[in-house]
Parts: sequence; C-alpha cells; structure tokens
Amino acid sequence: MISRFLLPLLAGAVLFAQGPCAKAQPLDLKVFLNLSDAQIQGLVQLQLQKGQTLQPVVQQVAQAQQQLQQILASPNPDPATVGQLVIAITSLGQQGQQITGSFQQQASNLLQPDQQTKLPPLQLALELHAAALQAVFLGLLNAP
Repeated sequence: MISRFLLPLLAGAVLFAQGPCAKAQPLDLKVFLNLSDAQIQGLVQLQLQKGQTLQPVVQQVAQAQQQLQQILASPNPDPATVGQLVIAITSLGQQGQQITGSFQQQASNLLQPDQQTKLPPLQLALELHAAALQAVFLGLLNAP
C-alpha cells in the first residue's frame, strides 16, 4: 500500500528537520554548490519550517493508518469505512507532497542561477545511489 511508504517519508522529513543533521554544516554540498553561510542558514531554516508544517499531516496519516489497520483486523471490515480511510490517507499524502514541493521551490529560490544548474547532477546521483551501492556490493565498483 502506498501509505506504507508515505508515512516513513513524511516522518523522515519531520525528524530530519528537527534533528542534529539540520544544524550541521553540509560541507560537501557547500563546496559543490559554492554556498554562502547565509544560504546554508536559509536552507536549514526552511527545513525546520518544513518539518513543523509537515508534522500535523504526518500525525493525521499515522492516525488514519492506525484506524485502517484496526478496521481491517476486525472480522467484518466495513468497505465504505476502509475506502474513506484510504482516500483520506491518499489525500494527506498529496497534501504532504504539495508542502514538500513548495518548500523545495523556496529552497531552490535561495540559490543563484549558476548554483541551480548544479542540481540536476545531484538528482541523478540520488537516483543512481541504490544501483551504485549494488555495483559496489557485486564488486563492479570501489566505494569512494
């Protein structure tokens, strides 16, 4: 079910924004994008705000998932109630994606145009991360 992946994703965003990683200086990224300290501070602040904004959505998803699990565990789950909860969870997921997208746009707006042009290679690296780790595991590549 999609919601199994949604809750950890949203919760991770909230926890990341609240955890010590949000306060650490991302030195590799700072060098790669040539970020100023003010830009990093702005990006960290946006992550904190995103976590605060997502927190109620994450809580609502968790509550709806818990209700859904309880109903599905009952001997005769009501299909209408199950459907309503699935729709609610999906809607909350879309709301979370909209919030995340809005904050990603705000973060991107903090960058200069030359810095923004360096984001697509980072996105590609992120997409290839799992495959690269598998290649290291199978001896095709050496880890850095």
